[in-house]
Amino acid sequence: MFKINLIISICIFSILLGITSAIKNQTRIIEKNINKIDRNIALIEKDLHETQLDYFYVSSPGYLSKKIQQLAFIEYMPMDLSRIYFNYKDFADAQKKITILKTENEKKTQKK
Repeated sequence: MFKINLIISICIFSILLGITSAIKNQTRIIEKNINKIDRNIALIEKDLHETQLDYFYVSSPGYLSKKIQQLAFIEYMPMDLSRIYFNYKDFADAQKKITILKTENEKKTQKK
């Protein structure tokens, strides 16, 4: 009777010990994942703050008025509809159609 109680106690202790170590390992893995995610969040927050700083600088009235004054001297021309591409395939097809004309000097240097 005494041996049966001892064997049952040792079995229960061993099972609980195994379950505890398994739970501890899973917890450690989860903590590592949380730390990785926290580092990623910190990097993203830093990038967000830098981006907001850039936005506030670029959209400030003083900066915008300076840029408007610089761009006021440039004359813009409307773009032809033939130069607007709806997808990459159209652009690639148009690039294949464009030929490059070589000048006389380039032809002579290639022959030498």
